[in-house]
Amino acid sequence: MHSTYILTPEAADESFGFLQQRFRDERPFVLQRAGAIDHDDKEDGSPVTDADREIERRVTEDMARRFPGLPVLGEETGYDENKLPPVCWLIDPIDGTKSFIAGEPMFTSMAVLIERSEGVAGAQATACIIYNHATDDMFTARLSGGAYKNDTRLRLADAALPPVAWCKGELIQALNAIVRPAGVQCEQTRGGGGFGFTQVAEGLVAARFQIHARGYVHDYAPGALLVREAGGCIVPLRDNPYTYQSRSFVACHPALRDVLAGHVQLMCDLDAAR
Repeated sequence: MHSTYILTPEAADESFGFLQQRFRDERPFVLQRAGAIDHDDKEDGSPVTDADREIERRVTEDMARRFPGLPVLGEETGYDENKLPPVCWLIDPIDGTKSFIAGEPMFTSMAVLIERSEGVAGAQATACIIYNHATDDMFTARLSGGAYKNDTRLRLADAALPPVAWCKGELIQALNAIVRPAGVQCEQTRGGGGFGFTQVAEGLVAARFQIHARGYVHDYAPGALLVREAGGCIVPLRDNPYTYQSRSFVACHPALRDVLAGHVQLMCDLDAAR
């Protein structure tokens, strides 16, 4: 049971900046092990490495010392997403672990701040961090505060619709029937979710389809907030409206929103056919 933590605007800003620096501090540790580390398989079949566990331990312990009482929950130690404290940071120490194990530069560290506020229906994601160790790029967003790559604001409204979208391989043919009229071709998703969402937010990929997706809040809430604050759209599928707990949605360039919105039922049917 977590006690209620009062997150002041100052503590929100400080913890946001502190986590960015902690992720960046771990970069040498991560890069030394990328492509050269053994792994175990978790109960759900996904891989986990000692680096995942060690980064989570170090970051959460440092957060506890710097911000006593502020809940910081991680992927490897686990949490119940239906019983989150009113305020908490969720940490994904290495997202895209398969890419990390293979040494492919498409893995990230992610964090999302979940807050429950008066006048808001339920909790919501209010800040996120996605750090790409390979490129040393820091992607951040604050609710109603915009999205950034390092110090540059991301504005999808100013970017042309990219010609490629990402989805699972078994969905390419069905989804191409939806997006081809808009001049977009689906390809196999690359890397972890964090990496994919940054590609959408930068205007390099037209959409990332969260269909046949598994995972937890820390896997999807950071990227969804980043894309929305960059001016992109989240098209909800089985959960309507979208919430920070949703797994079934499409994160996309704004020029693709109306095309996708007209085929929600088809995409829901695809999602249900697992």
